[in-house]
This record gives sequence, C-alpha cells and structure tokens, in this order.
Amino acid sequence: MDGISVIICAHDSAERIRPTIEALACCRANFPVEIIVVDNNSSDETAGRAREAWNACGNDRFGFLIVEEPQAGLAYARRAGVRAASFGIVLFCDDDNWLAEDYLMHAMRIMRDPSVGAAGGCSTPAHPELLPPWFYTFSWGFAVGVPLSRIAQLPDDPEAATTVDALWGAGLVTRRDVVKYLYALPGFPALSGRKGAELLSGEDLELSACLLGAGYKLLFCESLRFKHDIAPKRLTTAYAKRLFANFERGFVVHGHYTKVIEAFENPSRAAIIGCARIVKHILLGRLNRESLLSLLAALRLPHLLTSDQRRIYGTVQSLRSRMSHSRQVSTQALQDVGSESPA
Repeated sequence: MDGISVIICAHDSAERIRPTIEALACCRANFPVEIIVVDNNSSDETAGRAREAWNACGNDRFGFLIVEEPQAGLAYARRAGVRAASFGIVLFCDDDNWLAEDYLMHAMRIMRDPSVGAAGGCSTPAHPELLPPWFYTFSWGFAVGVPLSRIAQLPDDPEAATTVDALWGAGLVTRRDVVKYLYALPGFPALSGRKGAELLSGEDLELSACLLGAGYKLLFCESLRFKHDIAPKRLTTAYAKRLFANFERGFVVHGHYTKVIEAFENPSRAAIIGCARIVKHILLGRLNRESLLSLLAALRLPHLLTSDQRRIYGTVQSLRSRMSHSRQVSTQALQDVGSESPA
C-alpha cells in the first residue's frame, strides 16, 4: 500500500473540472499520490483545461497524468484509469467532486485494514442556495448525504465507520488489484454507467456487490467528506425523473449478484429459498426466468440461466476462485515463514 491513485473520469468536463482539480491539489498526504484524468470521448477541451488547471496549482508533490478512453461510458473510463494507476489504492473522484483537504489521509488510514474492500463517505452540495425545494427528498439519487435506509446505522462518532451493502461511486476508495482483475473479466461490467447524455447507472452497485462477494467489507465513513458541484441543468424535475427511471436496471443487476453470491456461499439455503420463490411466483402468476436464478445458481447450472445472468455468475465464480487462490498462497507463505524460523 504505497500510495493512492486518484482517478477522475471526465466527459465534456471542460467547464467544471478546474475546481475539482484545485481541491485535489490542496489535499494533504504523507505518501505518494498521482492524479489520473481519463478523457472519456470528450468533444470539448477537457484534457487541455485539466492540464492548465493543474499547472496553475503549482503542486509538485503529486503526479499528474491524462489518459484517453474513446469508448463512451463511465465503467470504461474507470477501467482505463485503473489500468494506468501506479498505486495499490485507487480513489474514484467524479469531475464535480471537491474533496476535503483530509480526504486522502482518511482514505489511507481506512484502507490499511486489509479486510476493507472499499470505503465511501458523504457529500454536501457545493451551492445549496441553488437547490429546489424537492431536492433533499431525493438527494441520495444525486450522491448527496446518505441513503434513507442507512440513517439508523450511522455511528455517533464521526471518526468511526459502519458496514454497508453498497457504496456510491463518487469518492469511492478501493483496491486496485481487485478492480483491475474485475475489469479484465469478459462479463464485467454488466452495466456501463453514465454514457454521454444517457443517464445509465448502477455500476457502483455492481462493484459493491463484487467486493462483498470476494469477502471484503464495505465501509461508510463520515470522515470522508466532499462537496458535490451539481450543475443547474440537473436540478430540474425532468432530469430527476430520467435519473430515477434508470436506477431500476442497477437494482435488478445488484439483486442478481446478491442471489448468485448467496448460492455460492450457502447453496443448500439458496436452493430452499429458490424453491420457495418459484412456488410463490407460480401462485401469483409471476413465474419468469428471474424466479429460477437462486435455484439454478445453487445447483451449479449456469447454462440454464439467461445470458445476462450467466455473465454475473461467471464474474462471481471467477472472483471467488481468485480470492480463494490468494488466501491459499498467503497461508502457504505464512507456513513457510514459520518452518524457516529457528527452533
């Protein structure tokens, strides 16, 4: 864990990337840091503006790099950033996220725990005076605050953390080796994330599910704070309706991952639940291919799944196999060290 690679995925970000870079330049760190701007199929001066902003900051402590990713889509941009990253910890900073000065320090402290696969925090709007009255009811959809279902789990101590089952991609801190492996799998990601003007979403839910499936913890940490500079054009009811309408696909894919992971971890229980679900759906007249997922995954019959379900099954299977091999190697290394110790 020798440093942090901050990855900024930017599509047509020329008008909003300067304050994001300026905030990063002010961050404190007593370890190596590099900033990687991924120019994702931009048609404006994103790359040039980003370099100008960085040069104006006068920060000679951090490295700075711009890479090109012509394939539109947030997931593809993140994959390009991870491939270019030099350090063991990666931090996904959106092009409109202004990280607090202590963000990197807290991120490194949290990730020193090897059981943590990823950590995320809370954001506040950069310009609260511009927000419409309805905003805070739906703020979680804009990666602001915390989801309503997580309020009861928040620790009283701001320095403490709580385990969750999913994290936002904004400000996400995770492990390069795991996400790099995931992005190399042919079936990952099932969701591409934002793609130009398309409000596709859910890639952060997919990544969260995979990390859980690999046996890692996900932590929500109030000490990880940043401001979200929400563009005025996104603060309309029309935009919000489009945004939330596209969440459904992400929730469905996350549900598939959950069922497949359960089937690998406890096949007998998953099979029983799967049978009960099939009976219930027959009685309700709702039987479909989704109803069969838990049972077929528990019985290790991926060839009977849909193509989308097979990709998810293959991702979970590959990831769990990799993590099992890694644990075996670690155990063997410890045994070898013990056998070499003097009596």
